[in-house]
Amino acid sequence: MEPILPQQLAECLVNSVQSLLIIDSRSFLEYNDAHVINSINIGCSKLIKRRLITNKISIQELLKTGENVQPNQLGKVIVYDQDTQDMEGLSKDNFMSVVFSKLTSSYKDVCFLKGGFSFFAREFPKLCESRSNPGRCGVRAVLSQPCLSTEAPTHILPFLYLGTQEHSLDEEFLNATGINYVLNISCSCPALPGLENTGRYLRIPVKDTINENILDWFPTAFDFIDKVREVHGRVLLHCYAGKSRSATIAIGYIMKHLRLSLDEAY
Repeated sequence: MEPILPQQLAECLVNSVQSLLIIDSRSFLEYNDAHVINSINIGCSKLIKRRLITNKISIQELLKTGENVQPNQLGKVIVYDQDTQDMEGLSKDNFMSVVFSKLTSSYKDVCFLKGGFSFFAREFPKLCESRSNPGRCGVRAVLSQPCLSTEAPTHILPFLYLGTQEHSLDEEFLNATGINYVLNISCSCPALPGLENTGRYLRIPVKDTINENILDWFPTAFDFIDKVREVHGRVLLHCYAGKSRSATIAIGYIMKHLRLSLDEAY
């Protein structure tokens, strides 16, 4: 497991090395706060990790889903987390360890960034981007998180989140996580002011009762989610509590998108 040193990565970036893919394996919140320029975040979540481990989704599919990447044309692949110095010290179920294993089984030239983002950002802040100052960042005290907390929406796929009414109305949170589309599966949950007529919002008016046939709305919901995926956006699915109607839509979409059975998707 050969590492690449921060100085070496900096030289690749400065010299605009072609066919270089840099993968940020941290949570999206960390990535959105600050990251190496030109890196992509593939969406750390328990679901994605489980799908990778059980081969329900390939690393190629994940790369295509996350960004407009052509995996077959890749040369060097570099993956990093917050502060790993030695891959051998990571547990096998660590998210970066899982991603690294899948990458090395598919590509010849794969390495990890020694010291992770924290060391690279400290040495080369001008080669990083941050939310507060795009194109430049300093090191902030960020604790590496394997996945989002239980209070945050569930990060299902790189472009798909499942949450609650409260999440959908928290504009600061939506901006911080890069969620720019909302799919409201309810009759009564309000929309964030100013969002309804932007083309980035869809309401599916179903009640939380056994008499509602939510299956009829699957094509409409799936088309909206696919639209978000195609423009590399991020969408929040929600009802009131995020446990019934929106979860049903999410499971249905996973079955369609990843071609899974109900048991596998759940």
